[in-house]
Parts: sequence; structure tokens; C-alpha cells
Amino acid sequence: MRLDLPRTRTRLGAGVLMASCVAASAVLAGQHATPAEAATHMTTVADRIPAQDAAQVSALLAGAKPAEAAKATESAPVELSKLPTTAKPAADQAAQVDVSKLLGGAKAAEEKKAAEDKKAAEAKQAAEAKQAEEKKQAEAKKAAASAKPAEKTYANNLDGWIAQARDILAAHGDKVPSAASIHARALTESSGNPKAENHWDGNQALYGGTYGLIQTIKPTFASYSLPGHKDILNPVDNIIAGVRYANDRYGSFETVAYGKQGY
Repeated sequence: MRLDLPRTRTRLGAGVLMASCVAASAVLAGQHATPAEAATHMTTVADRIPAQDAAQVSALLAGAKPAEAAKATESAPVELSKLPTTAKPAADQAAQVDVSKLLGGAKAAEEKKAAEDKKAAEAKQAAEAKQAEEKKQAEAKKAAASAKPAEKTYANNLDGWIAQARDILAAHGDKVPSAASIHARALTESSGNPKAENHWDGNQALYGGTYGLIQTIKPTFASYSLPGHKDILNPVDNIIAGVRYANDRYGSFETVAYGKQGY
């Protein structure tokens, strides 16, 4: 390699010539080595060249005259690492990998994936919770539909019998008289006795007497009683048949409810 040192008649010392050769070797190595290899080579060169000779070579390379280069070495030593080297090719610089950017990109991708996984897990959990709630509601609705309503209870007395008979009549779609009107008729017919029987009037000869709380004859009871309520001496059954008969014959049970004569 040619160092293009300034032409001069001054003779260079053996040490300076050696330093020049070693420096040239370092420059050549810098052109074809990686940054790490070049740095190692420069360190090895620095170990081989006396500091003063290296400084003088550096001055000569910078364009100083031999006398000036020799003088400069006396006041300021020069590091070989500062010797001019050929610029690193652009292709090598472009090939360098920015590790920090790669790591940053990998971290960003990892964080993005973690966020997506979390979102998916939350969506799955919400869907499962919704499904469980819908199942719970469906089961509750099914249980409510299959559950039998609490059976209503009635007192075993005149008021209780009247209340039960009125509910049955309403469920069947019949005209329901007031509780007071039924109560009045029951007291007139039997004094409120559901087991009362009458065998001494004209109905005895024709129909075998009258029976029950509001005194019905057997044919009338059979015609106007409801299914499941066929006991003429049962106070509820007797009220149902008597009310339905009066509604049919007189238009309303209350028409005859308060009279003192039979109906």
C-alpha cells in the first residue's frame, strides 16, 4: 500500500518506517474486517509500535513535513486508533442489524398477543356467564311452570263453605251471587245445617223430601250439580247446585235469596 507521504529528502528512522508499515497493515485490515476484528487488530498494532513513532506516522499522514512531524511527537502522542482509515462500505453499514429495534418489535408483538389472548379469555368468560344465567332462568321458569299453586284452604263453617262454593262457581263461569245472599238463604232453608232433611212437605211425596244446606230435591241437585260435586249433603256441593238452579230459573240467585218461602 502507498501511504502518499510527503516527498522529502529527510531520512526516516527505522522505527518510523516500521510504524508506517504496521499502520498501513492496520488500514488494510480495516477495509476488509468487521468492526470488532478491526478494533482487535488496531489494538495489536498499537502494542507493536512505539508511541513516539506512531505519533510521527500520524502527523505525516495528516500532511505535516518530516521535521514538523518529529517535533509534534515530542509534545502530543497519537493513538493508532485515530489514524485515517478507509470508510466502511455502505453495504456493510446497511447490513448492520439494529438489535434494539428487533427486540422492541418482538416485545410489542408479544404484548399485542397477550392483549388479544386476554380479550378472548374475557369474551369467553362473559359468554359462559351469560349461558349459565340463561340456563338458570330457564330452569327457574320450568320449575315455576311445573309447580302446583298452593291449594287454598277454607274454614269448615258456613262462611268457609260459602267462600269455597263461590270460587268453584267463578272458575266454572257461572254467575256468582254475594256471600251475604247465600248466607241468608242457608239460614232460611236449614238454619245453616248442612245435614238438614225435610220429609213433611209436598216435596216428600213427589221427590222424597229436600236435603242439605239450602234444601234441594234430588232431581234438581242431580241436574245442576257440577262434576266432582255430587254429594247432596256436602254443604259446598249443595250451594253450587242451588245457586245454579236459581240463576237458571229466576235469572239470579239473589232474586229468591232473601224470601221466606221456598224456591
